[in-house]
Amino acid sequence: MEPIIQIAASFVGSTGFAALYHLHGKKLWISGFGGMLCWASYLGFQIVIENAFLTNLFATMAATAYAEFMARLEKTPVTVYLISAIIPMVPGGTLYYTMNYAIAKEWNLFYDFGQRTIMIAAAMAGGIMITSSFFKMISQMRLYYAKKK
Repeated sequence: MEPIIQIAASFVGSTGFAALYHLHGKKLWISGFGGMLCWASYLGFQIVIENAFLTNLFATMAATAYAEFMARLEKTPVTVYLISAIIPMVPGGTLYYTMNYAIAKEWNLFYDFGQRTIMIAAAMAGGIMITSSFFKMISQMRLYYAKKK
């Protein structure tokens, strides 16, 4: 039951974040579904893969692929859907604890949580970069072969 609650909460959180960017109607729901898909894929990959870096990487790749696909379908910039979709993945908790331990001068815990925060952020950046590059490459190949005909 807990994963269902987490997935529903990610939908609500992503939808709320999309509303902050003044999205309305269909785009608002598409953004919320992207966040839900991202968190559901994260939970699914977490069952299969024990490595936190790979789990975050693949979940972000799934969210980016969804955002790229929906942006082309709706003729909207990718960032409209991507930012809302990856909101559930942002390492806010670990960043908070990193700064808390830095202020408390607990350097071992600061190091552990800081390393975890940077790892998650790097996995997210890598997932976005890999997937966006793949979609750009496919798009360029389609243009090339369309001109060749």
